[in-house]
Amino acid sequence: MTGYLGRAGFGVRVAFCAVATVLLVLAFRGPGGPVMQARGAPPWPAPASVPVGVRAAGLPLSVSPGAVVRFAVHLDVIVDGRPVTVPPGIGVDRRDRQVAALYTSDSSGIIHVDSGSDQSVFTLGQFFDVWQVALGPRRLGGVQATRHDPVTVYLNGSRVTGPPGSVMLTPHQEIAVTCRPGSGLRTAVPAGYAFPPGV
Repeated sequence: MTGYLGRAGFGVRVAFCAVATVLLVLAFRGPGGPVMQARGAPPWPAPASVPVGVRAAGLPLSVSPGAVVRFAVHLDVIVDGRPVTVPPGIGVDRRDRQVAALYTSDSSGIIHVDSGSDQSVFTLGQFFDVWQVALGPRRLGGVQATRHDPVTVYLNGSRVTGPPGSVMLTPHQEIAVTCRPGSGLRTAVPAGYAFPPGV
């Protein structure tokens, strides 16, 4: 009888550990699925394996940008008071010659939003998933925020409440994401961006 209870207790412990592990993995998941790597401190280059981030964002890759919905937003990232470059090639799979609905073509911070459906809605969190940089109230990439100074998003110069990744992308927004903005050289949060003609 004691041996039976011992084996049963062991089974319960194994099951408990398995459930705890699953919950821990889910806690660190990006919105789309795979665990987003912290990727250390900035700069964060465009990821080498584009499909991983695109799948995490729940987006498809296509051979050409979508033609039904086309607009751009501008993203500034500020860490420790310093600007971080948003690199070219995010969402662009050069090997297979495919592109995601959210991508960058240069280092200006302009995010192109191109979709084949007018029903598509895109969020800032999806872009960070494509970039494979973690975005949450307490973490930006591998940089930990503080409880009193969390990762903050500004939209056209105004602070946004709610989870950083939940900001919906709409035409010609100026989005700034800050983490520990007062820790170093201060960079002002921009209130707008002069988009080039035709963008």
